[in-house]
This record gives sequence, structure tokens and C-alpha cells, in this order.
Amino acid sequence: MLSDASFPLVTCYSPSPAAPSSLLGARLSVFAQPVTPVHRIATLGADTTQVWDVFHRRLKELGYVEGENLILERRWSHGYEDRVPTLLAELLRSKPDVLVTSMLPPTSRIEAEQCVPILAIAVWEPYGSCRTVPVARVSQASSAREVSANHLRLARAAVPGASSFLVLTNSERPFLVEYVRGLESSAATEGVTLHVLDAGIDSDIGNLAAAITREAPDVLIVAPSFLRPDARRQIVRFATARGIPSIGSYVADGVLIAADYDWTALALRAADFVDQLLKGATPLELSTGAPTRFEVIVDGRIAKILKMTIPESVLSQADRVLN
Repeated sequence: MLSDASFPLVTCYSPSPAAPSSLLGARLSVFAQPVTPVHRIATLGADTTQVWDVFHRRLKELGYVEGENLILERRWSHGYEDRVPTLLAELLRSKPDVLVTSMLPPTSRIEAEQCVPILAIAVWEPYGSCRTVPVARVSQASSAREVSANHLRLARAAVPGASSFLVLTNSERPFLVEYVRGLESSAATEGVTLHVLDAGIDSDIGNLAAAITREAPDVLIVAPSFLRPDARRQIVRFATARGIPSIGSYVADGVLIAADYDWTALALRAADFVDQLLKGATPLELSTGAPTRFEVIVDGRIAKILKMTIPESVLSQADRVLN
């Protein structure tokens, strides 16, 4: 015969005035609360620039808080394009809900089973078989020619009477091939001399500096991303020290005038697109269009080093003047 000790102690619960049945319902309702979805967003860019700060800040304004309902996977190439395929593969392995990139498509193909929605802040080119949503609907060719036309126009306006222009570029990059074609077309129309110095990604800085000294241009035009950022800055500093003003895309390079698409506006648009996709919109439902405007930044500090007076015609176009 089994003793009472052989059975586990079972306590029966019955509601009492001190513990009404609503308490049990309250306890059960805790388990019925909806689970807040956690979204994974991947970003791939050249560097941790203001563009990405704006993008992340806008996501927070839209209610996406890192560590709560958002996981951000960030990768930066730091100007080394050969790193992009590896970084891209790492991000795709994390299976993000959306990939946002400012990089041009890598040469390596993305297989269909790896695809996620891709938002391209930069110019619109397909990433293999994946659907690419253009934040700014513009091709490499048209974008490059628009940027180059603005660079030459500003260079001529900043240095009235300038007739000799040296452009530093890299013909290994399709975007820059189109950029130079645009410069050459504009230069021929306007009757100015354009010298092209083709520099590979690992070109020797000393050789480039010697070429600048030999050419002695009135203005140096720095093609977008023709070298790594640190190398571009060295070259621009060298030219500035010799009294040669520079025009380019990135004010951080130390150029006198920087002009490019308004990347801040594009970053805000990208964050809004992410929000729409996470809320169920399809890529085809996103309203994309061409970039609306250029941003022109004049660095007055560089003008002082060059002992230049920036013409009012240029200052009137500037979105910002750094002093």
C-alpha cells in the first residue's frame, strides 16, 4: 500500500474575495501581449559619413530604435572597392529585411536565393538578379555627366580666366569613364584645355604630385572616388600648398568647392523607403525619381590659404560657406 508521501503535494486554487477571478485574467493577459517585431537593416557604404548619420537619425524619428525593435548591420569599405563583394556577402548572410547601400554594384553576382530588397542611394544599377530600388532614379552615365558638367562650370566661375584644367581620374571605374567624357565634351564646347591624369587605386602619391607640378594647371578637378579618401586628401593638400585650387565632390577632401547631389536629402528619402517596405509596401509602390538638386559647398578656409576671393556668382550658388 502506498503512503501519502508517495504523491506530490497538489494545491488547489479557488478564487476568494481577496483574490478575485479578474486577477487570474490579468495574469493571463500578460502572455497575450503582442510581440514587437525586430527588424534587421543592413547598410553598406564607403565610410561613416554624415549621410549615414542622417539616415540613422531619420529611422529613429520614424520609431525604429536600435536595441529595441531594430538591429543595424553596418559595413564600410573605406574606399577599397575590392572589399565590397566580401562585405556584401557578410550582410546577406545575416538575412536583413532591407539592404541600403551607397556603393555601385560589385562585379560579383548575387544569386537569386540570396536576394533581399536593395535600396540604392547612389546611381541606379542592378545588383545581379536582385531587385534594386533606386532612391534616386539616375544611371551611371547620366549621373557622371551631370556631376562633371557642374564641376567644370564651378571651376571656371571660381577662377575667372582659367584655361588649363587637370583632372585626376581612374579609367578602371566605369562611372569615371563617363565623368571624363562629360568633362571633355564641356571643355571642347567652352574652348578650354583639359588634361587627364589617369591614376589607379594604388598609384604612387609622389608620382601624382610630380605630375601636378609638371602640368601646373590653373585648377585641379578631382574626380569622385578616383583614389582612397586618405590619398585624395594628400593630393589636394599638395595642390593647395602650391596655390592650385581644387574642385571635387567631397568637402572633406579639402577642395575649395565641393559639388554633388544633395546626399542628405537622399538619405532621408532612403529611410522613408525603409519604413514603407517594413510596413508592407512593395518595391514597385515606392515613388522614385531623379535627384532634385545639387549641393554646393564653398570652403572659405581654403580660399584664405590660397589668398583667393571667391566671386559673388559662386557664393550665391553655395548652400554652405565654411569659414
